[in-house]
Amino acid sequence: MDSWATQFHLTVWRGCSAGITGWRKSAGLGEGGPQIGCVMKVAVLILAILTGVVVCPAALEWKTTDLALTAQPGQQAISVTFPFRNAGDRPVRIVSLDPSCSCMSAAPDKAVCAPGESGEIRVELALAGYSSRVRRSVAVATDDANGRFAELTLTVEIPELIVITPRFLFWRVGDTPEERVAEIVVTDPKTITLDGIECANPHFQTQLSARQPGVFRLTIRPADTRQPDEAMVHLNAIVGGRSQTYVIYAAVK
Repeated sequence: MDSWATQFHLTVWRGCSAGITGWRKSAGLGEGGPQIGCVMKVAVLILAILTGVVVCPAALEWKTTDLALTAQPGQQAISVTFPFRNAGDRPVRIVSLDPSCSCMSAAPDKAVCAPGESGEIRVELALAGYSSRVRRSVAVATDDANGRFAELTLTVEIPELIVITPRFLFWRVGDTPEERVAEIVVTDPKTITLDGIECANPHFQTQLSARQPGVFRLTIRPADTRQPDEAMVHLNAIVGGRSQTYVIYAAVK
């Protein structure tokens, strides 16, 4: 497809999509519904007439492009697969896989998928240092003219084993250099042990003390607040027999 035709095709398609969505909202019909499929078919026909291009479905059919999982306590990494099938009549080559962050890796089980053949993309996400919800994606590029790109999304719920409130402690320049406190709650004291704190900035004094089983008090005090300064306090813990580090931030601004 010529570049001008491609751009015109995308512009008209997006315009049709936006117009149809706006019409449905104004009519109180929401964004979905059985009528939308019929209207979109008409839009496809209009595109074909205006551009002289026959709109064909993408060759790669994905079982799903969005996975949501819950990690086990202390789990360091999670691995999933995104299955697909080549529903077209030509081989499809996976040109590139582009993860959204360095904590994620992705690899196909085959570089070229023949017509009618199935394959999968294996994705691994490192969980160390993360808590709560993590959402990352992989952009898949192929040489399929009708569906060159796909985005695979992985959402992982990570149990909070250690809850730190707050994670950021601040002083304004000129404030009294008094101590600020962060409360640390260990959700499962039987499997989690705190292993001390470290702070590389000597201008911040730190102290960790136990208040009751599973509840700790971290105090941080700057030596002075006459000029901006900052520090990262590392809280070391043993979780399920493995070392983990949590970070509390302190800053004079």
